[in-house]
Amino acid sequence: MSVVLSPNRGRRAGDKALETELRHIVESIYGPPVRRLPGLDIGRAYLNATNEEFRYGGDLVDVFHYGNGLTSLAMVDISGHGTHAAMYAGLAKHALRAYASLGFSARDSVRALNRLCIENSAFEADDEFFATVFFGIVDVERRTMQYVSAGHEAAYVVEPDGAMLLAATGPIIGLMDDDSAFDHGVVRLSHGSILAAVTDGFSEARNASLEFLGPEALVDVVERYRAYEAEQQAEALTRYAFEYADEQLHDDVAALVVKVQTELAA
Repeated sequence: MSVVLSPNRGRRAGDKALETELRHIVESIYGPPVRRLPGLDIGRAYLNATNEEFRYGGDLVDVFHYGNGLTSLAMVDISGHGTHAAMYAGLAKHALRAYASLGFSARDSVRALNRLCIENSAFEADDEFFATVFFGIVDVERRTMQYVSAGHEAAYVVEPDGAMLLAATGPIIGLMDDDSAFDHGVVRLSHGSILAAVTDGFSEARNASLEFLGPEALVDVVERYRAYEAEQQAEALTRYAFEYADEQLHDDVAALVVKVQTELAA
């Protein structure tokens, strides 16, 4: 007995297959989880504002181990939402990896990314692309991190005796075609140091009284879960914002937590 599919049924099956393939492509931008690297315990977490299982949008957290034991850490928050923002997130991810692997410093990597994004926007006639970026390069052996914060407001190094805000060192990406606008900082790390960063969906989460959560809450959550693994701490950050907003987030939330776990001599 032969079975004849109706045109609509065939189209629905094709649409579903296409959607599945598109999901695989978009999700590949965010990459597989990375839990352990030499001297580092790493946690990433992401929560859609819609609480959907499918993750896509402009909030990106990337970890890349390369060269002679260096690790780059990128948190990128692209303007806009959906697959258009995800496309630019992929551009930023692979551009920063390429610059770092060529030996660029954190500052030169972000400068090059800014130039790329401005020129790409001009070429493709897309004048609405902007992004905040936190980009750090960790040298575990030397226990240092060089970093650039391009308009990113919520990144801290949390030590047992206090926390240090990694303040902005330059404007947001895609705004100014001026290399001198981007500076950098260098942080000394020690065994037990915790780097924690979140996108603005965390700090701008609002409760029933429309009060913003604020970036400082990040430190409180990290301290509360200091004994936990980095992945659990990152998930605690996204969950805290979700619960603070009465489970009604207005923006996606991404979190990165990196715990330094080495007793190497300075």
